[in-house]
Amino acid sequence: MTISKVTQNAFATPATEATQVWRSHTAKFTVHWGRTGAVVAVNGEIDAANASPFADYAKRCAECCEWLVVDLSELTFIGTSGFSALQSITAQCSSAQTKLKVVPSPALSTLLRICDPHSRLPLVDSLTDVLAEVQRSGRPLRLVAISGYGQSDDRARSAA
Repeated sequence: MTISKVTQNAFATPATEATQVWRSHTAKFTVHWGRTGAVVAVNGEIDAANASPFADYAKRCAECCEWLVVDLSELTFIGTSGFSALQSITAQCSSAQTKLKVVPSPALSTLLRICDPHSRLPLVDSLTDVLAEVQRSGRPLRLVAISGYGQSDDRARSAA
């Protein structure tokens, strides 16, 4: 599949199904949607041909999520255009108040030693660690009563 076809189809809007997969000539991209966020995983290479559409899609995901994990643990190559894509995703997450975490690969770690010496990218050790963090930070559900809908305010307060 050519990158233009990928851009037109998979990158158009965030998926409504639980998992979406698309490919470029050098990478496989998978998005797993959760209740309040998404994991965007990349296997292969992020290069000049696919970095921009990848960033655009991840930024659209950030607009409708409380959290976004970019799992790059299976990445074999990332060029400077991929680093620019990650910076763009980071800025969008900050603007949208979306919690971002990035799982690095050895290829990304090598690039970050040069391009991000101050460690501004929010890295985590593993996907397991970040998903556990997301689970721990989940907001508990609580009863919210609206007065005027069958309960007095006193009864609504005592039920909560």
